[in-house]
Formats: sequence, C-alpha cells, structure tokens
Amino acid sequence: MNTNERHPQVLWAQREGLLYLTVELHDAQDAKIDLTESSIDFSNTTDDMLYKFHLDFYKPINPKESKKTLTGRKTVMLLEKQEDEWWPRLTKDTKKLAFVKTDFDHWKDSDDSGDEEPDFSGMDFSQMGGMGGMGDMASMMGGMGGMGGMGGMPDLSALAGAGAADEAADEDEGEGEDEATSKSKD
Repeated sequence: MNTNERHPQVLWAQREGLLYLTVELHDAQDAKIDLTESSIDFSNTTDDMLYKFHLDFYKPINPKESKKTLTGRKTVMLLEKQEDEWWPRLTKDTKKLAFVKTDFDHWKDSDDSGDEEPDFSGMDFSQMGGMGGMGDMASMMGGMGGMGGMGGMPDLSALAGAGAADEAADEDEGEGEDEATSKSKD
C-alpha cells in the first residue's frame, strides 16, 4: 500500500439475508464503489489522502438488489445475500482485518427471533421477583439495614460512650498523680 493510502474504518453487521456495511469516511460523496457478487472495491480521496479497500465476501451477494447511501460522513450499504443464512464472518479469509469492525448498532445474532427490537415500555420491573436461588431481593436488602444487620458481628453500640468514659478516667488518674507528685516535691 502506498504511504498516501489508508484503509477507512469499515463496520459490518448481518441478518439472515442481509449485510450492513458502513464505511466511516467524511466527504465520500464521490467514492468509487465496485460491487460484484463476490467482492467490493472502495476508493475515495479525502483531505489529499487516498482511502481504499478490497474485500472478498464469505459467500455471494446480489449486487443488483443491494442499496447504498453516500452521506457527508459515511457510506452505508445494505447488501442482499444470495442465500438466507448466517455467515460466521464477513470475508472468505479467516485472517482478522484491523480496519473491519463489528457494527453493534445493527448486529443481531442468528438465534434472535424476528427483526423486532425488544420493547421494554410498559414493563413494571418492581413486580419481578427475586432471581432463582436468591429469594426475595427486596426483603433481603431491607433486612441488611446498617452494620447491625450483619450476622456474627457483636453489638458495638454499647461501646460508643465507653471510649469517652475511659479517657475521662485516665485524665482523673493523671490529675491525682500530678497533685501527689507536686505535693511530695513541696
């Protein structure tokens, strides 16, 4: 690769019959994209730097059914797979490419059912009981309270004033000794 050439960051995700491919590169409205059944070639000059890459897909896609959108910040492509199946990786090559990353905003696992996103609206999480083996979490947490709720710890509240009483006794003893000492010196 020429020193004035770089790879743009490429994000990918998939569904059973579709690939999401996003090229994160600003000012790529004039990008040259050559999409075939088995590969993609991308090139664009941005800020006097040539950005380009070539990828051989894991399996064939339908280039005529695929769509692309070029914006000022990125190029987004929806590539239709020829077969509705999950791919273990984007490319034929098992070698990891440093500029290709997983697009977690669009990712869906093969064991996820349907294309819907989870909807948590209307759920009342306070009505969910404790997790298996943990009992009722609310009563367990309520029973803890402060330090007094911990089993095996002695009740230390009786000792709270003891330290002050011990110090006062020590001072009284010290005063007596000082008086006795001063009287004997007189």
